[in-house]
This record gives sequence, C-alpha cells and structure tokens, in this order.
Amino acid sequence: MAIDRKSREYVICPCRNVTRGEVEDIIREKKLFDIKEVIEAANVGNKCGGCRGDIYQMIDEIKAEFE
Repeated sequence: MAIDRKSREYVICPCRNVTRGEVEDIIREKKLFDIKEVIEAANVGNKCGGCRGDIYQMIDEIKAEFE
C-alpha cells in the first residue's frame, strides 16, 4: 500500500507526531511562509529535521494560493 504524503492524515513529523493537516492549518491561519516561523509555530522540524523538505514544499504550495 502506497503512502499518500498529500493526505491531511499523513504524519509529516514522526518525531513530534504532527500531521500534514495540522501543519497546513497553521500555515494558512497564521500566513506563515518562512520555514523558521512554521517550525516554531507548529513545533515540527526541530528534532531530526527529516520533515523539513516536506514543510518547504507545503509552504510553497500554500503561498501560491495566496498570490
């Protein structure tokens, strides 16, 4: 079974057990487009850093919605 990394239920940050949907909501609600702001607000990407690539991609996708 393939993992759907675009699913809101996908655990984007296993270290902190945070889903993609939770991070998306924080980015949209607070209009955060800087990786450091997202890391601080969502408490993701600050342990092992393995999810940062996905976070960068989410920021770019959501930022495009506002442009």
